[in-house]
Amino acid sequence: MTFVYRKRQKAEISPYFNLTFAQENLRREKQRAGLMAVVFSLGVIIALFFHSFIPDSAFPQKAKDEVLKVVFSFVLFMSLYELSIWNLFRVWLRKGVTMPQFTKFLNATFEVTSISLLMYLISDKFEHPILVMLSPFATFYYFFIILSTLRLNFWISFYTGLVAGLEYLLLSLYLLEEPSTTIDSLDLYMSVSFAYILKAGILVLCGACAGFVSRQIQKSIQTSIESSEIHDQLVTFFGQQVSPEIADLIIKEKGMLKSQHMKVSVLFLDIRNFTKYADKHTADEVVAYQNSFFRIIVDVVNRHGGIVNQFLGDGCMITFGAPIPLENPAQNAVKAGLEIIAEIKKAVFEDRIIPTSVGIGVHVGDAVIGNIGTETRQQFSITGNVVILAARIEQLNKEYGTNMLVSQDVINELSEYPALTELLGVVDVKGMEEGVELYKLS
Repeated sequence: MTFVYRKRQKAEISPYFNLTFAQENLRREKQRAGLMAVVFSLGVIIALFFHSFIPDSAFPQKAKDEVLKVVFSFVLFMSLYELSIWNLFRVWLRKGVTMPQFTKFLNATFEVTSISLLMYLISDKFEHPILVMLSPFATFYYFFIILSTLRLNFWISFYTGLVAGLEYLLLSLYLLEEPSTTIDSLDLYMSVSFAYILKAGILVLCGACAGFVSRQIQKSIQTSIESSEIHDQLVTFFGQQVSPEIADLIIKEKGMLKSQHMKVSVLFLDIRNFTKYADKHTADEVVAYQNSFFRIIVDVVNRHGGIVNQFLGDGCMITFGAPIPLENPAQNAVKAGLEIIAEIKKAVFEDRIIPTSVGIGVHVGDAVIGNIGTETRQQFSITGNVVILAARIEQLNKEYGTNMLVSQDVINELSEYPALTELLGVVDVKGMEEGVELYKLS
């Protein structure tokens, strides 16, 4: 009358996680490459803005033309580069190829260095070359750092920020001028390294922050993947016993269903003459028959919101109304019982199983449901007189030569009586002080 819930160990799903996460990581890399291609394409607009709106008095026309030429070449090359990377990742995803980790570091180095190279190439177009470090082009570093979070690896994000900070600092130190003899507000940016050291440090810090965000995203994805795998494993495990709705509840509660009183209907089913059949057939034949038989039972029970609490070899115990309450568990149980009998007859007619006769007993009442056991082994249990009486009612089928018997309490719960319902009267039931009024349904 119980089924076992055992928590899956994390190690059992690591191969699944590694494979799924690798594919998810590659999708993020593809996403990042696509975004960078868009960003560099937008760089054309920035260059045109620079060329059109910066007055000649601030930046001579010839210098602007030369800068525009370099920038256009740069953004065109980088757009094509990122687009080719995007296409490569698309192909890898289709083929299931895993991206080597070291290629991410190489790509990060190339991208960041390309920005440093661009600023170096256009620095001599400024009256003071060091001012290129204050230009909008330097902000491209931040795009690489921010989008490195999509790489889902702390160290790659941190490495991106570190390379950006170092290259920015080294290029700044190279372009610094000698201090002038006159005091000028621009001296802080043209001749003193402090401002650039500070900005380089900020870039490194941005990389560390991006790495932190990346790690949190990775953990979130990992938890999601692992939860999904646990869910799938448990649904598969419970799928032969319970409906998906009940499996979801068990998973949601992590198998620890609190103890409570619930109104339930219990159905006991017994296969007639199973022992004789088992004695005369091989183990493989017996198991094959059981699998075919119980497949019918489980399908019907699931359709009516029940749960197969326990397979008994020559029968089973089925509960309606726990752990998920039903509006009318008795009616669900009766419909399921009648459908089981009809489906078995149909399966016999179609030669899917050997000629089979069953006995079914149903009772409804209050039961205590919940988990019992230890931390390492938990069982979902349903106990109470309703269970005992349902089992005793089922046994009476042999005495009356019937297939399905139910108690008066069950009949009282039905909105309409099934066809061929027949009152058998009050019957003494073993272990019960008072007699039970029984009805034959089939």
